[in-house]
Amino acid sequence: MPSDLKSPTPLLMLGARAYSEVLLDMFECLSDQYSFDALVENQDRANCDTTVGDLPVIWHEDVASYLPTHKMVCALGTTLRNKWIEECEAMGFSFATLVHPSSVVSKRTALSDGVIIDAACVVAGYSTLGPHSRLGRRVSLGHHTKIGAYTTIHPGAVISGNCNIGSQVVLGSGTVVIDGVTIGDGAVTAAGTIVNKDIPPRVLAAGNPASIKREDYGPR
Repeated sequence: MPSDLKSPTPLLMLGARAYSEVLLDMFECLSDQYSFDALVENQDRANCDTTVGDLPVIWHEDVASYLPTHKMVCALGTTLRNKWIEECEAMGFSFATLVHPSSVVSKRTALSDGVIIDAACVVAGYSTLGPHSRLGRRVSLGHHTKIGAYTTIHPGAVISGNCNIGSQVVLGSGTVVIDGVTIGDGAVTAAGTIVNKDIPPRVLAAGNPASIKREDYGPR
């Protein structure tokens, strides 16, 4: 093998539930860049007696030995994933950024550590995706838009240009956000919501146009 060819970066995946299988399936096309070696469980130690996608499941207290060689990815859908991620970062682990090759991402947009972009997304230029934010399948993200840390944008959402989406926000499938809108930290939109004005933090918004259905709701 030529010496200038790099071996795939070995990864541990936080989480051993259904979404872990989805990520393994989605990103097996990146096997030349990354190798998924094990999943990490932190709730039920009995799950460590099982496998997910033929990969072993290890207990979260046993990951230290992987630190010199492995990076991590997070397969938790909740925006409250920040606590476990921050614990792992405090141990010294870094997180890989995964972009499906079918997605188009401007080279002028900044992707932070731990960002995951699923298949068939389009991300315009001069935008920023914060640490551990996530775009589901077929998300369209406009120019000069900021996505905060730990935010999850579900499949088919459309976020226009010059928007400011806070941290730990959840945008439901098919949500449309009009140009220049700000959505506060921890807010949640229901599927199909049309957001044509600013949304305050920690509320549930739904409808066309969006209206506040519940206060003190997020993050989720």
